[in-house]
Amino acid sequence: MAQERNAGERPVLNPALRLMREAVPKPVTGRSPTEAQVHIERLDRQRETLSTTIAAIRATPPRLHAGRLHLRARMYDDSLAPTYLPRGIFGAKTHTHIVAPIRDGYLIEATLEGLDALSNEIADSDAVDARVAISRIQEIQSQTTTSVFHGRDANILWDRAIVGDAGSLFTVWLPPFVNVAARDSVIAELASMEREGAIQSVFATVSMTRGSGQDTAILHVSRQAESASLAQVAREYRTKRVAKLTLVVASADALTQLAASGASYRIDPVVPLRAQMFPQGSDPDRPVPQEDWHPVVAVVDGGMTARSYEPMEAWRAPSLVSDVDANTIHGNRVSSLAIHGYAWNSHLRLPELVCRIGTVQAIAKDGRGHESRERFLSYLREVVKVHASECKVWNMSFNEPTFPGDEEMVSDLGHGIRSIAREYGILPVVSVGNIAEQGHGRICPPGDCEASLTVGGRVAMDDVPDAHCPVCVVGPGPDGMLKPDLSWFSTLRAVGGTPATGSSFATPLVASLAAHAFQALKNPTPDLVKALLINSADQESFDGKIGWGTPWQDVTPWSCPLGTVTLVWTATLSKGQAYYWNDIPIPPEMVRDGKLYGRASLTAVLAPLVSELASANYFSSRLEVALQTPGSGTSPINLLGTMRESVTRERDARAELAKWHPVRRHSKSFKRGRTLYGDTMRVYARVFIRDAYQFEQEDVDQPQQVAFVLTLTAPTPNDDIYSSMTARLGAYVESAVLEQEIDVRM
Repeated sequence: MAQERNAGERPVLNPALRLMREAVPKPVTGRSPTEAQVHIERLDRQRETLSTTIAAIRATPPRLHAGRLHLRARMYDDSLAPTYLPRGIFGAKTHTHIVAPIRDGYLIEATLEGLDALSNEIADSDAVDARVAISRIQEIQSQTTTSVFHGRDANILWDRAIVGDAGSLFTVWLPPFVNVAARDSVIAELASMEREGAIQSVFATVSMTRGSGQDTAILHVSRQAESASLAQVAREYRTKRVAKLTLVVASADALTQLAASGASYRIDPVVPLRAQMFPQGSDPDRPVPQEDWHPVVAVVDGGMTARSYEPMEAWRAPSLVSDVDANTIHGNRVSSLAIHGYAWNSHLRLPELVCRIGTVQAIAKDGRGHESRERFLSYLREVVKVHASECKVWNMSFNEPTFPGDEEMVSDLGHGIRSIAREYGILPVVSVGNIAEQGHGRICPPGDCEASLTVGGRVAMDDVPDAHCPVCVVGPGPDGMLKPDLSWFSTLRAVGGTPATGSSFATPLVASLAAHAFQALKNPTPDLVKALLINSADQESFDGKIGWGTPWQDVTPWSCPLGTVTLVWTATLSKGQAYYWNDIPIPPEMVRDGKLYGRASLTAVLAPLVSELASANYFSSRLEVALQTPGSGTSPINLLGTMRESVTRERDARAELAKWHPVRRHSKSFKRGRTLYGDTMRVYARVFIRDAYQFEQEDVDQPQQVAFVLTLTAPTPNDDIYSSMTARLGAYVESAVLEQEIDVRM
């Protein structure tokens, strides 16, 4: 807590420990298709069905680009695992490429002439891998307008979009062709539609420089025919195969024309970023300590105009929206809660943490000065680039509205903020969103940002968090994403004095705690802070309404009260290797009559490889972790679970076990005891890759970053397992917290 810093007394809490032991890697071999994987009962039927479908597409092909088209191969429910990737029929022999995952299957690039070879291969091939693939594919279709809209109605999408000067704004994701000539054809098609007036490019650039102690920003917007925007995207598209741009589409008919042109893979309406507005009351007196050691939270919101908080403003970025248009009421509220939310809410049990803020004025009032999504992301990237080294936590209490059908795809906004966060090493703390008159009550962008801590709301029972706040939307997020991560009080007092409710106000409570965690830890990373806060939350299992719960229970997450010990560490893991952190002692205070008692919690956060198309199979890598101890035979005992995600049918593992979600948290209480056959534990971890064909090989081979937090809790509060652990680990452990020493009491 804030008071502890200047207290001259010896701290009563022990610091979390950093594990220094290196992991022992062991190679793991992959598996090739086998005869046992051929689904014999379906094989002959699928040979005829699929080859006939391919012949029909050959006879009446969709729009081609350089003689190429995209096919959609949908797998049977029992064939969704990466093991059944249908390379047996899609490859050089049939002049096809698997280019992207789609919902329940794969997007295939093919040549029109090559469809004959594909049809023949399906009908006649006796190779094992071909027969496995044929028996596992349920249907093959060409890419259609419905596919581009991801099943959503074109007229409804048109009505949702922000209206510009010459039409409505849409984000267009270009089709991921491997062939460069096909990509050039896509750009030529867009340029032709631009000349005809069906679309206009929107070019939004933001540059920012620092000089004379002030930040200056240059913002440019251009809507010119064949503008630099299309040329810029063309360069990116040729290099990376995946690109997107914002277009002004002239009419609903032009939108349908764009979808049918084969020049888009996905089209999303650009909708406004919104922050709730509330009436303003009188401001109470609020003296705030002005020591410059307080950590900084960047508040991306409607700006701050409350003069009494000016001493707590560490920096102010150039504004994206004008003072007239900015939602300053909301910005002031969120800023005051980030600075000292506990002071406004002394009736609630909150940590007494004080933060300074960085002001990023980027959110407008409803109906005023809305910016295109691309311009907002460009602006945010430039602000983060300037301030990332000094400010690691970025509070984002704003959301886009969502509608039925949107929940299946990761949003452009969430994906864009994820890219910025990973590039610059920041931790976005994002509101989950609130229930609107229209919508489906699920995660609102950018609450689906992979790299964020997404925050939901809870009501208060006396002075502690209780049930889900019905004003706040719920999870899970798209494509198996477990969101929200955390939740806290959502009805709070702030500047203005009037209580207000919404996930916007729970978010700065988490942001300020995260900022202090960054300041407290010796070697913090965004994922380590994220893992630490999730690990300290009060729920044993994930709840789609409140996530893992609230990350504070009278002690800070980086502290170990008596009866507990927490180990933290980070590592880089390569695919094809199993990693073991061996010889972690089991504190004797947790063992009675040869059985383990107490509680253990293991949280690991992976910085995953993700699909740049941000739709199906968004996470292209996953993490498997376990806390193990020796068993009676050769197999270890998994203390915190059975790792069922590796043996359960793929669809069930995704739905029930969040198999591909990058946060793994296993927690269990051993109330009845667990028989032990040794006095040590080990942590096991392994990274798996899927859909590697989307990426350059060096990206697939790149080791992936993982943060680990392991907390052990003794069966009785007075058991000093902290001293037991530090004494037995010796040189393999050090304090994870600054300005504290490990106190080992024998």
